[in-house]
Amino acid sequence: MLTVLSMVSALIQPWLTAVFLALNLLTISLYYLDKRAAIKSSRRISEKKLHLCALLGGWPAALLGQHHFRHKTQKIPFIRLLWCCIVVNIAVISAAGYVYFDWTTVQMS
Repeated sequence: MLTVLSMVSALIQPWLTAVFLALNLLTISLYYLDKRAAIKSSRRISEKKLHLCALLGGWPAALLGQHHFRHKTQKIPFIRLLWCCIVVNIAVISAAGYVYFDWTTVQMS
């Protein structure tokens, strides 16, 4: 899924692929570190940071990290907020794409 999204974003703007991949690598790393900290009972990564990464576009890695590391799967409020972040991110990206492609269509004619 990440590969398909990266290829599509590469067609739009090449730098967007690098930002998207970096953000997703950061997000899955944060989930791993938080899971490890939870096991060791050490300092945790805040849920705000995890949600912010998801909201900015790291939600595919958030879902993957949640499933793969079996982390934050029982906290219903966390899961609901994560899905809200996903919906908001998709809505903003869709609106931005609509405006961008509408603007480029106007520029070409």
